[in-house]
Amino acid sequence: MAGVQSKPAGTISRPAARDLSDNQYHAAAIASDEEFDYGDSSAGTTVLGVLQNAPEAQGEVAEIATEGTSLLVVDGNSVNIAAGDPLGSNSNYHGVKVTTDNAQYFCIALEPSTADGDLIEVKLLGPRYLGVDAE
Repeated sequence: MAGVQSKPAGTISRPAARDLSDNQYHAAAIASDEEFDYGDSSAGTTVLGVLQNAPEAQGEVAEIATEGTSLLVVDGNSVNIAAGDPLGSNSNYHGVKVTTDNAQYFCIALEPSTADGDLIEVKLLGPRYLGVDAE
């Protein structure tokens, strides 16, 4: 699956917490040191959005899309993703469908996926919780 487009309406920039060159279009969060890092919402990390660039070292500028649409690397393999599904992230920082009450999600799939590593378009929402916040 190939993502259709990426049209972020809002982005924020901060120094990268580490080399994130392999994490473009992955879930992203802010670390306790105020630097941007990858984010695993399934482990309780608050995901802010999707990393748009690929900083190669700590301290380089990392840019996160927080509004609008973005491309996102997803894992639709074990639980298939349909357009309209809420997505959180896993330990690989890939978007995954969330189905459990109180599970964090940060975007809605605009395209389906049935494989790991697909790049799909998503609508960014910011951190929300299934069954708590309106979808």
